Amino acid sequence: MTTAPAEQAAGRRLCWIYPDRGTERMRTKEWTHVWGIYKEVAREHGWAMSLHKPEEVSVDTTGTGAPRVFLDGAEVTPRDTVFVTSLWSLAHHTTDVCNQLYLYTILEAAGFFLPIPPRLSFLANDKTATMLHLADSPLPHVPTVRIGAGRDSPALTYEAALDGLSYPLIVKPAYWGMGQGVCLVHSAEELKGVVGLAAGAETVLVCQPYLGEGINDFRVYVIDGKPHTVLRRIPQGTSLTANLSSGGGMEHVPLPPELADTVDYVASRMPMPYIAVDFLHDGERFWLSEVEPDGAVGFPGSPQAAREQRQIIAARFDAYRAAHREFLRGGPHTSDRPDQGEKSAR
Repeated sequence: MTTAPAEQAAGRRLCWIYPDRGTERMRTKEWTHVWGIYKEVAREHGWAMSLHKPEEVSVDTTGTGAPRVFLDGAEVTPRDTVFVTSLWSLAHHTTDVCNQLYLYTILEAAGFFLPIPPRLSFLANDKTATMLHLADSPLPHVPTVRIGAGRDSPALTYEAALDGLSYPLIVKPAYWGMGQGVCLVHSAEELKGVVGLAAGAETVLVCQPYLGEGINDFRVYVIDGKPHTVLRRIPQGTSLTANLSSGGGMEHVPLPPELADTVDYVASRMPMPYIAVDFLHDGERFWLSEVEPDGAVGFPGSPQAAREQRQIIAARFDAYRAAHREFLRGGPHTSDRPDQGEKSAR
């Protein structure tokens, strides 16, 4: 099928909103394993990719027509620019969260195609929100209790919510990532200490049952609603997480048949061109763990791993382009389609 010239010109800029507060060491690591490779693959597939802090976006609503949006001083439009708007909420991003929430909502209202719609980004970012949204999953989600941590934490008001769980517990921040802040607690006293530390930053925690040592993590990269690649991530030694950033190992495996229905279900409830769906396997059964709309594709190691990494990234960027073209054909309000997809899945 021949693509019209207007569509060929559309979507040439792929702009990641990323509140970069990393150190020089972290920036070098991220560029080597993720951003630099993303940018190369993007260029090969017709995108001009760039990273931008939220404060680089300005919006002019003084006119009578559509708002004017400026990126680093240059005007951009829904036809020529796609924004990737994943919510970043690690500890060092605390001051950026409010700006991201409003900016992403404004960009969607201004008619831009966002491959990670704000509502779904917000749902995926908090582990309890994800589980509630995916309550009818064919596979069970990891039992989760969400507790607040703040100035009243010494009163232990959270204990009543933990009646359904028994120690030991995995305790981690509700909206961080990359394996950061994951703790194993064996008693109420140990939990009190962890909550006390979290209270220093009023960080909400989730508590989950400890499934045992050496739990394997299966990440399914889903593109256009279909499983593309499955990565089995293996924790290093007694590590509590299997994240590659934490030193975990990896191997590519076929999609375990037990995961197929749940992957389809998640894709229908969170319809985006690209997502990563994570499962845990305790040696006997699979558990749905979390969904990452911007799950990083950074594979260290062999030339074969590098080729597979680029294949996933390329498929992701091609899916973004196809979805953007469909968005332009459907008009400025097709960003509402995720809700329509959710209704049809119920």
